Amino acid sequence: MSHAPGRDRRRVAFALLATACVAGGAAYTAWAALRTRSGTRPGDGGGPVAVEDAAAARTLIGRSGPMVMFRNTGLGQGWEQVALVPTESPDQPRTIVPLRCQRLHFAAGRGLCVTGHAGFFSTYDVYTFGAEFALSHKMSLSGLPSRTRVSPDGRYGAITVFVAGHSYAAASFSTKTMLLDLTSGAELGDLEQFTVSRNGQPFKSVDFNFWGVTFAPDGNRFYATLRTGGQTYLVEGEVAARAMRVVRANVECPSLSPDGTRLAFKKRVGSALGGPVWRFHVLDLATMTETPLAETRSIDDQVEWLDNQRVLYEVAPDLWTVPADGSGEPRKFMRNALSPAVVRTAFTSAAKTRTVSLPPADLGVTMSAAPNSVRVGQDLTYTITVTNHGPAVASDVGTSVLLSSAVTFGAIGQVSPPGVPYSCFFKDGYVSCTVARLASGERWSVPFTVRPNRTGPIRNRVTVGGAEPDPTPGNDSASVETAVR
Repeated sequence: MSHAPGRDRRRVAFALLATACVAGGAAYTAWAALRTRSGTRPGDGGGPVAVEDAAAARTLIGRSGPMVMFRNTGLGQGWEQVALVPTESPDQPRTIVPLRCQRLHFAAGRGLCVTGHAGFFSTYDVYTFGAEFALSHKMSLSGLPSRTRVSPDGRYGAITVFVAGHSYAAASFSTKTMLLDLTSGAELGDLEQFTVSRNGQPFKSVDFNFWGVTFAPDGNRFYATLRTGGQTYLVEGEVAARAMRVVRANVECPSLSPDGTRLAFKKRVGSALGGPVWRFHVLDLATMTETPLAETRSIDDQVEWLDNQRVLYEVAPDLWTVPADGSGEPRKFMRNALSPAVVRTAFTSAAKTRTVSLPPADLGVTMSAAPNSVRVGQDLTYTITVTNHGPAVASDVGTSVLLSSAVTFGAIGQVSPPGVPYSCFFKDGYVSCTVARLASGERWSVPFTVRPNRTGPIRNRVTVGGAEPDPTPGNDSASVETAVR
């Protein structure tokens, strides 16, 4: 691993990171102990777990349709374990497999599972696993894990770690990206060992950093991000040739579409107090035309393609999706799920699984606006009301409103009833609220104010979702339109 001249500064940053990891590990250990006493049986993230009460179930494994494999963060049974649902019905009961990963990716019957061990100095490992979800190879990691990907043919894998610094938003950081042969577990080398060309000429610098690998369908060809001299570049490479070439600037965390024609990526569009501002874009590889997507939040993630029309990404603790052609708007895809991998090819498995089935809770939401005709600069109050129509108690109930650009957010008002535990915040254009628990028949309301900044009609839409399956999804959203004078 090569380093830039500012090595001392990076060592200081890494020392600070280690201190933060110790604090985080202590907090995690305490929380895990508390959850163990409450009977939810979380693991320590140290590898696969045996599920003693598992029954042989093959509802999803071996099915012909695509699935989403992900890290299940819903409380209760299956917490922090790997789970699967069909892409066309993400709200159905989750099939839990006997594996626990902090980050994961999977394709064509092979996967990568990143695990951590909390302690005075946190350590991390990456395992390879197959269709039976049993480990086959292990590699200890030299830093904080960031990105991981498996080639569509299941032949190769890539893993990126921070070896100094801990964020792509930092001015100075250092990464290491390794390629792995998933059939043998052999390390194929650090990307810094590959040759790079730009405009047909050799290109090399001591401050090279690579991350965000995505593989073409043939497995051999790949794309990645190169950072040098404070600039990021899209590079295209070949595993067999151990070579890459620079394609274009300002591309981070590329992800190749299933048909191999487009790359979704995050693009730096500016800076704010907290660091870079990124926006998701899609690059047409035939025309080199970029299309900005409708997601306006600054998100540090390597997206996954749900299909050829939509991309999937994390806004912790949930998964969201948005059309890949720049149309539409972001929609919540699944609650309490992280690190998604869309499995497009069927595979069979004898692994013991179990299905986490929660009783249904029919959540409904409405939104009103007052006054119903308002002047520019005048306070306009929206009131969101969530009702649990039952039959079960609804937990982890979340509402989201993507505000129109025609209004400026004001403040959250007094909720009703006041005793229900909740949290609300405004960020990146979204007003988001979470209610811990709503009994069957219970109702909860929250008002918030905005100020219109131009005349004409304004329209805002609210959505609601919870941890339990919703038997009547038709009442999970509501819109209201108001005239501005």
